[in-house]
Amino acid sequence: MGSVSHGEAPTTTQARGVEDNDMSTSALMDDEDFAPLLTAVRPFTMVCEESLLELARQVVAVQTLGIQGDFVECGVWRGGASFLMASLLRHAGIRDRRVWLFDSYAGLPAPEEIDGGRAGAWARNTQGPTYFDNCSARLQEVQLAARELGLDGYTEFVEGWFEHTLPAVRGRIGQVSLLRIDCDWHASVLCCLENLYDQVSDGGLVILDDYYSWDGCAIAVHEFLGRRHVPYRIESVFGKSGAPVCAAIRKGGTGWNATWSWIYNRDRAIREIHSHILATDPFILVDEGTLEWTRSVERAAIAFPEREGRYVGPPADDAHAIAELQRLRTSGVKFIAFAWPAFWWLDHYKEFQAYVRSTSRVVCRSDRVVVFDLTNG
Repeated sequence: MGSVSHGEAPTTTQARGVEDNDMSTSALMDDEDFAPLLTAVRPFTMVCEESLLELARQVVAVQTLGIQGDFVECGVWRGGASFLMASLLRHAGIRDRRVWLFDSYAGLPAPEEIDGGRAGAWARNTQGPTYFDNCSARLQEVQLAARELGLDGYTEFVEGWFEHTLPAVRGRIGQVSLLRIDCDWHASVLCCLENLYDQVSDGGLVILDDYYSWDGCAIAVHEFLGRRHVPYRIESVFGKSGAPVCAAIRKGGTGWNATWSWIYNRDRAIREIHSHILATDPFILVDEGTLEWTRSVERAAIAFPEREGRYVGPPADDAHAIAELQRLRTSGVKFIAFAWPAFWWLDHYKEFQAYVRSTSRVVCRSDRVVVFDLTNG
């Protein structure tokens, strides 16, 4: 089980690139920008603050990276988490996506033996602090809250039990960029995965709110992935307290770059680079070809070393790296950006590093990227 450490690892997506207007609007949203949106949806959700913040990051990342499809939440209670996703779409000026809110709006079905003893105890304790009338909320009240938040045009409500509504409605949804499953019990979680997983875009995310809360949810996830014989990683998403707040699966790909944290770091790297380099300025991108930015995201990026625009592997030695940089510099390239998958270059190619540092100026440094201005030594 991998853990998310947003200062480290990693993402790769095969989806189409982001248009320039998508990049500019999504890039406006950073952690400090989320606070008023989180405050607005707080009365309508039991989801903890750290999990909501992570959800906001996930929504912005799939927008920025061009992962196609609508947003779907199964198990919404009063709608808060869905309202957050819809608010982010509205903020970014995105009108061609919506958030689907699936719920019985009549509470949870009874847990079964496979859901574990704690689930049964929760269902019997009708006076418990998290029972909330069996997590029921009238559809009309949730719709009214959406209207009052100005989210009418971004939300689609579907009332009923999942085994009936999901097969009937999934054809209308089309592709899904983010599927958030918050329905507690084994049967419900399995039903959501069986009906909607195939519509999640390559590179898209499945967020499992109850993976650490209820045994039945974890069993359903393992059963589903096992039946499909897919090696996608179940990634733990930790809050500041060190406790996991949810789990995430990134569809498509395997290994160290097949995680939500890779998506997060790639999204931040894109935004950090473009906050220091104008879209019209050509720049060298040293990433070992791992980020696989499409042209509309990459803009003026040049692989390094490259032949006919393609990355050809690490330089043979320092002299080769310096010669390549000098060649590109002479052609008018203004910046070189090192992304975290290639940070090891700065230690391995010591003479190359010394040349870059002595003839350029650092204009951006983070855990994800270091950018040098080649025109200002």
